[in-house]
Amino acid sequence: MGELEVRFLPEGGFNKNGAFIEYEGSSPSGEETEYQRQGYLTLDIACSELKVGTSLRVVCEYDEVENREFSRAIGANGTIQPARWGRYSLSFLGDKDSTDKIAITIQENAVGEAATLAGINMEGDLDVEDNHHFFLQVEMYHERFATLLEELSIPGAVLHISVRADRFQGFYAEWSPSISEGRVIKFLNRKLDVENADEIPEDFWRTTEFQRELLSNPDHPPVTISIRRPLQSIGFTPASPDTEEDRDIT
Repeated sequence: MGELEVRFLPEGGFNKNGAFIEYEGSSPSGEETEYQRQGYLTLDIACSELKVGTSLRVVCEYDEVENREFSRAIGANGTIQPARWGRYSLSFLGDKDSTDKIAITIQENAVGEAATLAGINMEGDLDVEDNHHFFLQVEMYHERFATLLEELSIPGAVLHISVRADRFQGFYAEWSPSISEGRVIKFLNRKLDVENADEIPEDFWRTTEFQRELLSNPDHPPVTISIRRPLQSIGFTPASPDTEEDRDIT
């Protein structure tokens, strides 16, 4: 982990509404990259090494219970795919290193559906190891989770996830007129990581209501889950060996 100083520029960014910079030494040089809030930061994630786990909670009781709770979860290793319209990697503000890896968890939920994209950046000590990684956690209703499991159980099925990083809190990127070039998306782990955090105005942060609107728009969802498999697996003869069918579960 390479450590850099992080500073907030109140007039930074393309729209002059605030941006973060990283620098080495005692002060910035003025040539640092400015990371600001961006739109259309879509990550295309291919998932591998899928595992399904089931959790059943057991208590000591002898009365008949109509429904005893259990939950299932899918875990996977995600890799951000290169794409013409956005080759991205992820990094923490203040860190020189970047990664294209994301830990994926999709679990069933009887209450509601939600998604969280974030990073964990913890320095270890004598009893705890370093923990530096990004993760996407998705909660899905029982019925839709069951459909996902059924689709993934078909031979040849591959899990892909499209996630809009710009919809989630704390992700910033360099503005670029060329959207096809590779860019690093920076994540602010905590406000205290910024040396002049007291100079960040409150209106720079999104309100709770606005954040909820970003994550709850059914026409433009923050996360789209797709299952891809060869057409042979559903009884069709494809036009070419590369032909695949996509099934989306948003």
